[in-house]
Amino acid sequence: MLGAQIIPNLEVQLKRTVKSTAIIVAFMALALILDLQNGVYQGLFIGSLISLQNAILLSKRIKKASTMKDVGKAISYMRRGLFIRLIIIMATLWLSIRIPSVSVNATAVGLFVAPVMSVSDFIITLIKESHLKQNALNNNKVNQFQREGGENA
Repeated sequence: MLGAQIIPNLEVQLKRTVKSTAIIVAFMALALILDLQNGVYQGLFIGSLISLQNAILLSKRIKKASTMKDVGKAISYMRRGLFIRLIIIMATLWLSIRIPSVSVNATAVGLFVAPVMSVSDFIITLIKESHLKQNALNNNKVNQFQREGGENA
């Protein structure tokens, strides 16, 4: 039953990751529209778009794997997805090498957009939860005057 508690939080994090990555893709598209000839913008757009696609694919695979009864089948299902995403990444880099106007380095950086957004979201969530727990502990502390017996009564 631990998976049932973790999966909703993971799904929320994946949704936030997809949303924030989509916002970055939109900004890259805008930058690309403003300067079509810029190879860096082209590479960042392509890389972040593929990063967004991989985040969506991963999200769907995690949802489906969490419903599987057999753990072995779920693991092999996730492994197949990993290899598919790696092939997509390699094909993207290969194509960006083949297209002279696209910056390969910018494409590689763009491929890291979703993972960086996911890790950032995770760290921010941990800090927020830690801060909330600390505030809850501080609010539940008993004042010094309340602790002492009859002299305050």
